[in-house]
Amino acid sequence: MGLWKDKTRKHWCYSFQYQGESYAARGFINRREAEAARVKRRQEIKHPKTKELGMAFSEACNTYLDFAERRFVVGVYKHKKYVYECLYKFLGGDTPIINLTAEVISKYLATRHSNNNYNVHRKELSAFFTYSKDILECIEKNPCRKIVLLPHTVKEKEIPKETDIIKLLLAADPKTDEKNLIIVLLHTLARIDEALRMKWEDINFEKKTLIKWTKKTKDGSYKKVMVSINQELYDTLWNMWQNKKQNTWLFYNERTQDRYMHRPKFMKGLCKSADIEPHFGFHTLRHLMASLMADNPKTSTKTIQKVLGHSAYKTTEIYLHELDGAIERAMDDLSGKFTQKSAKPQPKSATKK
Repeated sequence: MGLWKDKTRKHWCYSFQYQGESYAARGFINRREAEAARVKRRQEIKHPKTKELGMAFSEACNTYLDFAERRFVVGVYKHKKYVYECLYKFLGGDTPIINLTAEVISKYLATRHSNNNYNVHRKELSAFFTYSKDILECIEKNPCRKIVLLPHTVKEKEIPKETDIIKLLLAADPKTDEKNLIIVLLHTLARIDEALRMKWEDINFEKKTLIKWTKKTKDGSYKKVMVSINQELYDTLWNMWQNKKQNTWLFYNERTQDRYMHRPKFMKGLCKSADIEPHFGFHTLRHLMASLMADNPKTSTKTIQKVLGHSAYKTTEIYLHELDGAIERAMDDLSGKFTQKSAKPQPKSATKK
């Protein structure tokens, strides 16, 4: 029944489970003391003291966001903040975090407009509650743990056509860095944050190599990814080097006298100038170039994985899309593969007249 005497140490122990969690203690003089301790502990878990678990949702949330701002890239941090603000509005104000039960969270998630959005918000809230439980120790369990994911169809990512990229480059303002940024993104397969972080010290013109730093790692640290510089990228970078206005950043913001932290209106404005509908973002360029590399039978998925800077092969597979005309070309390549070919006629020997 969860009470026993340790035959080696000669003391009594107890254990029990509550809502899927296990609890145990030892070192009691007799069975009665162990039983009393078990009852007391069970009551403490069922009815936690406000003083011990009374941290407000806003306080716990701000603490986690401070951590997230240092741990994740800007886009991830902003999305987490948005999700928590949505929950705060749903609650109608602040509340002790212990009040955020599975029932409350389920009711909030039910207000999301799609199953996919439901799952995304559940994921972000689960990360927050896990931090609150394991690090802040202000709750006993994660209320999202037993909330199941909803089925949803993953929307196929819209990949721009090669003709769209040509339009984009032609529409780029030559007086700005628009064309340079697009070319760097295309030929390095970099994320926008990686491109904006590039320094001139990361470029080796002699060896024709470039280093991009990715933060998409398990512990949030930056990882070095080496990329070879092709001729088009070389010409672009060399021209940028010849006309640079400082010696640190590739993409320098003269207004702030620092690097660009983000370029939120860049792609929308450029797509509009190029008359491209629907508009697409920076990340679709990465998908397009990975797919173009995969379309070359001489390029292995392992190579593409290294260029993208992925740790897992399955992540790389997400980037490999079927390009326009790929099926037609593949089927044409199969034409005649199994047709028995007749022997070629031998050329007649030349004779002198």
